[in-house]
Amino acid sequence: MEKQILDLLVEMNERLKRVEETVNRIEASQTEDVVGMLKVTKKKTDFEVDYLNNRLTEMDKRLFNIEKRIEN
Repeated sequence: MEKQILDLLVEMNERLKRVEETVNRIEASQTEDVVGMLKVTKKKTDFEVDYLNNRLTEMDKRLFNIEKRIEN
């Protein structure tokens, strides 16, 4: 009986180790996924900021030209 209990405990310990390894792999994978999503989001945001900045600069130039024409 004691041998069966000992064998069962050894088996449970091995299973627990495998579960811990699996959890560690999942955690590492999730971290990589989050970092990847953040990089993609940053690229999109940077592009949008650049686009809006260029549009604003262009509009500012046009407004400046119109003001100069009105002054003259």
